[in-house]
Amino acid sequence: MKHYTLLLTSLALCSSLYASETEKVNAIAMLSMENGLSNIQKGFLYNNIELIQSGVDIVQKENAAYHNRDVLKAILPEGKKQMENLALITSKRIDNATDEMKSYLALKQMKKAHSAFSDIVNACTDCHTLVRGW
Repeated sequence: MKHYTLLLTSLALCSSLYASETEKVNAIAMLSMENGLSNIQKGFLYNNIELIQSGVDIVQKENAAYHNRDVLKAILPEGKKQMENLALITSKRIDNATDEMKSYLALKQMKKAHSAFSDIVNACTDCHTLVRGW
């Protein structure tokens, strides 16, 4: 798994060779969040709570970058800068869902933990919908 993450990170760096520093940091954070979400999903599929928890930790760590309004302004594309508040709210939704998920995991309430996982994915999708114009 570490080799896969390293490969993805390297690819992101190579493909963003001419991108701004902020875009590079954003690409790496998004790849890491994807890896975290993948770990969570695999953890549910294989009944591996440790894998779920490590995925939640990754998502929380990377999502913290999106708590900064300056970062959000820098990564939002032209014509979408006014959506800074929506992106910030989405980041907070992810925080709430990951905290909720950790609580449910501690209580071994897997169905509720999975529902919190769905909330994380929905928050991600909502932000991507706005930013990418889906």
